[in-house]
Amino acid sequence: MPQPVPKRIKQNNPNAGVKVFNTLLIDGSNILELSSLGDNTMSSSGKNIGGIFQFLLQVKLMMQKGNFRYVYVFWDGDRSGQLRANELPTYKANRDKVFDDAGLSDYMKEVNEKIRRMQDRFFKNKNPEKQQQKQAHKDLFFWQREIVMACLEELFVRQCVCDETEADDFIGYYVTHKKPNERIVIMSNDRDLTQLIANDVAVYVQSLKTFVTPKNHLELMGFDHHNVLLKKMICGDTSDNIKGIKGVGDTTLLNNFPELKKRKVELEEIVEGARRINEERTKEKKKPLKWAENIVERITDGIQGEKIYEINRKIIDLSNPLMTEDAKELIASMMYTPLDPEDRSMRNLYDILMSADMDMFREPSHFANFFSSFDTLINQEKKNL
Repeated sequence: MPQPVPKRIKQNNPNAGVKVFNTLLIDGSNILELSSLGDNTMSSSGKNIGGIFQFLLQVKLMMQKGNFRYVYVFWDGDRSGQLRANELPTYKANRDKVFDDAGLSDYMKEVNEKIRRMQDRFFKNKNPEKQQQKQAHKDLFFWQREIVMACLEELFVRQCVCDETEADDFIGYYVTHKKPNERIVIMSNDRDLTQLIANDVAVYVQSLKTFVTPKNHLELMGFDHHNVLLKKMICGDTSDNIKGIKGVGDTTLLNNFPELKKRKVELEEIVEGARRINEERTKEKKKPLKWAENIVERITDGIQGEKIYEINRKIIDLSNPLMTEDAKELIASMMYTPLDPEDRSMRNLYDILMSADMDMFREPSHFANFFSSFDTLINQEKKNL
């Protein structure tokens, strides 16, 4: 039997003796997208069910890696990204996506119209067959998501989706509101989420097949984990069409500011450092470096203009997630709240899988063996009432 914690120690360490528990946060849209691309298994009726199987398999394998008390899957809402597009209209424009908002200024509406024309030119008119393929992929994704979501309900996995909110923001909100005695694993291939890692928060990056932690972030990513946000504020993010400082890429930044590899660095240090670099070059009668000037003068090819650092921080910083009030209320009401076991059962799960022609689960012994990894979670959730 464990010894009681002395009163004096409890006063100085309120969490001493409190049992630690593990929580798994899954970036649902990200994992399902990768699962769909990685498995094209077809059912006997001709349905593409590979994404469904791979998603469930990846969650099952993660469940085997840790004793998780709670499991959440967060999904991108149908208009996810709208709140970031309100700050930066070109956000994700490279993905054939344009956002609208009634509160946008005339200038921003004009920018959106320009983006539409650009996308019509590059995405639609040039290759209508490719557009049809994209639409088919999108339809398949949403059908597979519907099946996966129904399965997760039966497995006592908590799920959140809200119209304008991205999964990353739900995860950021959860991490910043977690309990002190809670250890978190985030499951995603989105390396933006590594800005949330801490001694009790790790990100499992599937493409790396490893957990990214404060201890190995430098080795895996090439710089101190405290600087994930800062690096993206300066260099931008090509995948999300977020422009950075002109002429400053990851290599330039890290080579000229090695302190980014050793400790937490503030933006002001980088700006002042860039200023000093050119002051020294001037003393040596050398031509100033344009990229260093751009850091100081806030020069970018993006529409952020001189507000680039402020806008980029706002749309990248997951410790201050961009969420609607409805989304905040949804996640806050779900965290740690007991789930109602009524109408949840393995029989229901089996029927859902059979309705989707998931024939690999038709044999009852295969079905039971595959989902046995969820037994502990299900039993814990039932006891939580």
